[in-house]
Amino acid sequence: MRAIDEVFAEIQAGVGEFDAERVGARFTSNASFTTPAGQRFDGWAAVNAHHRRQLASPVEGFRTSITVERVTFPEPDTAVVFVRQNASTTAGDFANAGTWVLVKRDGGWWVHAVHNTNVAITR
Repeated sequence: MRAIDEVFAEIQAGVGEFDAERVGARFTSNASFTTPAGQRFDGWAAVNAHHRRQLASPVEGFRTSITVERVTFPEPDTAVVFVRQNASTTAGDFANAGTWVLVKRDGGWWVHAVHNTNVAITR
């Protein structure tokens, strides 16, 4: 579990530094990434290009945190990770719920597939 938490800590740090290379460092070459708007990017280069575009023009006051809420292991070298990403900007707050599939390769965990969904924030 700790190794999986470290993957998400590294991704969060990359987002916080607006560093797409750091965000994508643990994605597989054939990863797929689906945004909350339903856009899907297939392959590391496409996922990385998306993150570069998103992080190139950060929204004023952007801050985010990723919390691993649950991890299941359908196979010993496959983890399905349920996360919540809370974010805030000077314009307001938002959140995403994500389902991430990680695979174990070469002794480490790698992101293979991601699907994010917007979460309504109620007050």
